[in-house]
Amino acid sequence: MIDTKQQAYLEAMGVSVWSLREPSAIETRVFDDKLSLKLGPGSGGILLICEVDTDSASKLANDISRALGKVPVWSWPDDGENAVQPGVAVDENLFTTVAIFGVELAQRFFGPELPGNLNSASLVLLPSMQDLETRGAARKELWADLCRSGMVSAN
Repeated sequence: MIDTKQQAYLEAMGVSVWSLREPSAIETRVFDDKLSLKLGPGSGGILLICEVDTDSASKLANDISRALGKVPVWSWPDDGENAVQPGVAVDENLFTTVAIFGVELAQRFFGPELPGNLNSASLVLLPSMQDLETRGAARKELWADLCRSGMVSAN
């Protein structure tokens, strides 16, 4: 920044002075900071959040993992001693995508409006595991969401 005397000289000479704007703070909001995740095994840049641990061990979960072509990290809400906050999980494990199964689960973590990202990871809302097991249309929606988010390639 320039001082007021320099500003006056420049204005007298007809020189416009530009100043940098303050960068806007990136808003990272977690609706309920008491909710934590238990991370299952896996690797790579994708974190999948399901309702309960048994969802991550189902045949459907195996099919989803195979469709991704990677071994994603499955997680579920937990308040045990090894549980971590979602934002901390993203930062520590360098996740680039966080996918949440179901609107109700997403609202428990983030409130009524899902933000576009969680720290450096993009957030993707997927149909609930229960919907995926019972409705064919939900499975089509899942595939479209996976392709749209870049987690899989439609080719």
